[in-house]
Amino acid sequence: MPLSIQKLQKFLSLKGFIITKYFTIHSICIYIEIECINTSDIFLLYIPSKYEFVINKDKNVYKMQYYDDQNAETDSNIENAYKEIELNKTPELKNGNIAFYLEDNYKKSINIKDTPVEDTKEIKNIINQMKRLKFCVQNVKYKIAISYKNFLCSIKRDDSIESYLIQDYPIKKHKKLYITVDLELLYEKIDSVMLNITTIKEGIYNILSNNQLNHTKMIHKLIEEKTNILEQCNNTIINKNKYDNYIKEATYILGFISKAETGIIKNIYEINEKYNNKSLQSLNNDIDKSHHISKLNNELTDVKKIKEDIINTLFELRIKKDDIILTIDKIMFDNSVMLDSIFRNVKSLTEINL
Repeated sequence: MPLSIQKLQKFLSLKGFIITKYFTIHSICIYIEIECINTSDIFLLYIPSKYEFVINKDKNVYKMQYYDDQNAETDSNIENAYKEIELNKTPELKNGNIAFYLEDNYKKSINIKDTPVEDTKEIKNIINQMKRLKFCVQNVKYKIAISYKNFLCSIKRDDSIESYLIQDYPIKKHKKLYITVDLELLYEKIDSVMLNITTIKEGIYNILSNNQLNHTKMIHKLIEEKTNILEQCNNTIINKNKYDNYIKEATYILGFISKAETGIIKNIYEINEKYNNKSLQSLNNDIDKSHHISKLNNELTDVKKIKEDIINTLFELRIKKDDIILTIDKIMFDNSVMLDSIFRNVKSLTEINL
């Protein structure tokens, strides 16, 4: 549905708003940056795909391309990280199907390798942050976007996340939080839109502040428990040493049992050799030989059973020792890396340009 930018400008100006920037994909306007004249607050206007604005000027018009974030890292259990905010002052829109804001044939992905290496990490962090923040606005019609340098990440109306790279955009290193409003909602709630945007933004600020406080308390608690961490590490070393002692004792007993087994087998051979002497062959000697051999075989069976049990015990002890050693190494390495990252991040707080 073709619409007139001039009519939109007139409508906005009568309500105290001015358009500051246009963001397009293949000449189709996707987002419009709008400033409130009375408060100087800025928000993004999203244009659904069923509406088509033709931009006939070059000034303040920026072309965008889709950013391929399929390789971006994800956070686990992010649903629990942020609570939803309730915006009682925002009336619900009428139910209806809302089309996707761009058809598939407009999509042109940019792989992460096309982005400067120094920015890829920050962009991944923003995308992951948006995956948490989307739970703040999942029950309201207003959504969120974050800009960083020539990158824009936004939450769509279906709560999915879309990312863009903006061509020839003035580079600004600082991140900026936008509230996004779709065109239909703007026309319907134009008189209360700034009040709702302010309410949502303050709600997000409160959530972030509370979570920052909770994170700080958690870090402080971890630091306070560092003695306990060292104690736990020492306990794992003690447990490993216990297995070393068990293995040493079992190995000693195995050697003793093996020696006893060898002695019994040697006695059996000697008795067989003794009674194989023709001069000693007689019925009584055969009975005596059978008696001794039977007794030794019973002893040998008992010793072999004990030996088998010890070997199985040693096998289990060595498996447990290997598992403990490898698990401790993995945990301690991961902890060292994570703690180093934590303290590096905490240190970076002092470098924030207030």
